[in-house]
Amino acid sequence: MNEMNKQAITAAKVALEGFHTTPTSLLSYQSNGHVLVMGDIETLSACKDFIAPLQMTLLLMKGSFAMPLSDRDIALNQREIDIKGHLGQFVITLKDARGNEETLQADLIVDGNVEALLQNEILPAGYFHEIISAETSRQLQDMLVDMTGEFEKPKYFNYDPSICAHGVNGMTVCMNCIEACPAGAITSLIEKIEVDPYLCQGGGSCATVCPSGAIQYVYPTLSDSGNKIRKMLQAFRESGGENPVVVFHAAEEISEHLAPNYLLVRVEELASVGMELCLSTLVYGASQVVLLVDEGMPTMSISTLNKQLDWLQTLLSGLCLKPLMVSLQNSVSDILPVKNNLQLQPALYSMPNNKRDALYQAVDHCYQQINKTRELISLPAGAPFGTAIIDESSCTLCMACVGACPGKALQDGSNRELPELMFIESNCIQCGTCTQTCPEQAISISPRFIFNREKRNQSKVLNQDTPFACISCGKAFAPTSVIHKMKFKLKGHYMFKTERALDRLKMCDDCRVADIVQDPDALNGNYDPLNSTSNNQLS
Repeated sequence: MNEMNKQAITAAKVALEGFHTTPTSLLSYQSNGHVLVMGDIETLSACKDFIAPLQMTLLLMKGSFAMPLSDRDIALNQREIDIKGHLGQFVITLKDARGNEETLQADLIVDGNVEALLQNEILPAGYFHEIISAETSRQLQDMLVDMTGEFEKPKYFNYDPSICAHGVNGMTVCMNCIEACPAGAITSLIEKIEVDPYLCQGGGSCATVCPSGAIQYVYPTLSDSGNKIRKMLQAFRESGGENPVVVFHAAEEISEHLAPNYLLVRVEELASVGMELCLSTLVYGASQVVLLVDEGMPTMSISTLNKQLDWLQTLLSGLCLKPLMVSLQNSVSDILPVKNNLQLQPALYSMPNNKRDALYQAVDHCYQQINKTRELISLPAGAPFGTAIIDESSCTLCMACVGACPGKALQDGSNRELPELMFIESNCIQCGTCTQTCPEQAISISPRFIFNREKRNQSKVLNQDTPFACISCGKAFAPTSVIHKMKFKLKGHYMFKTERALDRLKMCDDCRVADIVQDPDALNGNYDPLNSTSNNQLS
């Protein structure tokens, strides 16, 4: 058995290495060797004589210089310091209590403070947090010299603002990507986000937590990742291998002893491996999937993966599979074999690039092979799948939620005979946009997953109403509940003191205008809002 698996491992490696991924665009950095060193006098003294092409600016964080160390000595002098930028384009602003500013520019920054001034878990390219001494300064000098010149790096993401759930109508709704980015590369533009490609270090957690797929990881793409694994597992099976355990890792190499059925898949960043890729790996033929955490992985990224596993393991349980078929481990030696009663028939379909399509496709493949005792399962809080519930007594079918919904889960059915609010659950990303947009607070959401594909994709009625007919011409022009609510809210308002004025609420636009023209009170302006005791009743 071990010998067969060894041959199968070799075949799998050949398939993995032979797969060609879609190239991504490149970004360029230009560094001319202007270095800003921040720290105490000992730190600055250790760096003052760094050789060309380095050009040193020394910023003393506390106190003042007893004697100059270089031509560019600067003391902070209790000023506030703000640092923005990246390799080749750092801008440092020093601001005193009166608002006076001094601006410095640098290609590289050496932060010699005990605690880094920038608190992101992944620091910008060209920013080094180093505790420097006379013994370590030579090594730092060589590193800075190596960082002088022109450099390229991949662009790790694509962003589609049209399906972004970050904000709507001036309100912030979804903060997942901003909260998950360990590099601080994502900022809010109120209704959309902005990702600085030069600060982005390819952590991948933003794409993993994005419920709609507005941010996609492209180094490699999801379809490339899935299809590469599919071909690898297919080669493993065809060479006689059994019970393959796919181990995703970001380390340069794994030095621990590997079992003969372990297939290593190195990724740029482990947090880019979301639940859709993990589940797809299982349906492509893996008996287990392990995400191997390395020592330097940001805690924000680990938190992201733990949430993903929480949701995925709940799904696996609902599909009659062992939840620990997918796990997060710190060491290869921690991996324990998981025996599952159900042997999935490996899928042969190609991996889509849309993360939700990929997950639905994998779930459908599993669901077809199990005893279908459950049609749905509740998911943990925050999961990006679920339903919306309408309080019919409060909903006026104003359709504000329809216009705001980024996933098009809520849809207007008013092209039919009845005013209707429709809902397609497979489109719902549980972002909460509808709950924040609804003026009547009539909507709530609940995370769950419907395994039955037809029911998941079905368009169902959340609320409907009879159309109200104009009392003048008989034309239907609004939901009945809207008319009743308007009458209730406006009764007593200075503009609707007479029955005739209230009756105009029951008319279509054309008839309402015609009645106003024929109403002497309306035309003569006999309503005095300043003297009315009811002029504040409209809110």
